[in-house]
Amino acid sequence: MTGTRIKAIYLLLYMAYATWRVFYNVFLEDNNFTGAQIGIINALFQSSIFIIVPLWGVVADKQGIRPTLRLVFIATAILIFFLGKIQIFGFLVLYILMLTIFYHPLGPLTDALAVEFSRKDDLYNYGKLRFWGSLGWALASVLGGYLFIHIPLDYIFPVSAAFFISAVFFLKVPLKRKVIYKSHIQPISFRFILRNKLLLIFIIILTAYGIACAPVNSFINLYFTELKASNKIIGYAYAIQAFSELPFFIIGERLMQKLGAKRIIFISLIVMVIRMFLYGFFPSIPLALGLGVLQGITLSFLLVGLVEYIHRLLPAGQYALTQSIIWGIYFGIGQTLGSLVIGYLKDLTGMITVMWVFGILTCIILIATGIHFYLSSERIKAAGDSRSQDPFKKIH
Repeated sequence: MTGTRIKAIYLLLYMAYATWRVFYNVFLEDNNFTGAQIGIINALFQSSIFIIVPLWGVVADKQGIRPTLRLVFIATAILIFFLGKIQIFGFLVLYILMLTIFYHPLGPLTDALAVEFSRKDDLYNYGKLRFWGSLGWALASVLGGYLFIHIPLDYIFPVSAAFFISAVFFLKVPLKRKVIYKSHIQPISFRFILRNKLLLIFIIILTAYGIACAPVNSFINLYFTELKASNKIIGYAYAIQAFSELPFFIIGERLMQKLGAKRIIFISLIVMVIRMFLYGFFPSIPLALGLGVLQGITLSFLLVGLVEYIHRLLPAGQYALTQSIIWGIYFGIGQTLGSLVIGYLKDLTGMITVMWVFGILTCIILIATGIHFYLSSERIKAAGDSRSQDPFKKIH
């Protein structure tokens, strides 16, 4: 395995992601699916993350990441290719559930491969490799925006499938493997969470925030269609968000050392509140495009802060569980519930109203988070003093 191969896998994986995900809600709306149906489809798509990813982690630990990735890449390519042919809602629900079985492990297993490789090669780190994923998403968003104003959106599926299948060629496994890469992905221990009151309360808040962020994370394309934006504009919107994440991951890590995890998370929440209200009360395409720059703060800062904060609430050595919590709770449960609510609200009020309504929800979560951080400060400080060997020191 080489760093160049992993970069290529990231580039192709996220180009495949963007090609269909950026435009899929628009495709469904163009094919007369209701907002409620689109919400249910998005919810089902997200809901199985916290179950499926750990199961594939077990397979990858036994077989190795590369053979496992080859299998899920090929299966995903086939299923994505035929996805656009499914036009009956009931059949689509079943098909989406089948797709998630192979689709969801792609990102986490590629991340695990990058982390394992970087531990064996000092020339690389996870950030340098993951950069190519964001670049792929941005490139595909822009190119797709131009392409799909000239050809039907039905072509998002074969184009995406082509990117998925292309990634397989960079996952060649030698017959005599010198290195077997393992994922170390862990299932979420709900029993442990129930015994850890600080973590339990924060997970409740994180679930609520996952719900609140769903309009931006999953439905921003339909917000733009409500503003009568073209597919080219939607592509630009996603590209701006993707490019904005890159510098803020670096800035966020540096600010972490100065401000601590709680302040970084709080900054992310404040900016999200502002962003939601601006989307809701001042709907315009130029402003909405400009607000995409804030994705770097609302997502990159959030993830940097979450990793640090959750690490501090877990026993030393349980760092792999952090990613399972973030994927399962925020992107899984939170986004699932948010998609269901938004789908029904969209039919009743439209996406512009959804934005300011969810802005109010985000504001409430901001206040709740502030109260939780304030009340938990002394307990976290005491826990930090008792784990002096924990490298993640600063959390205030």
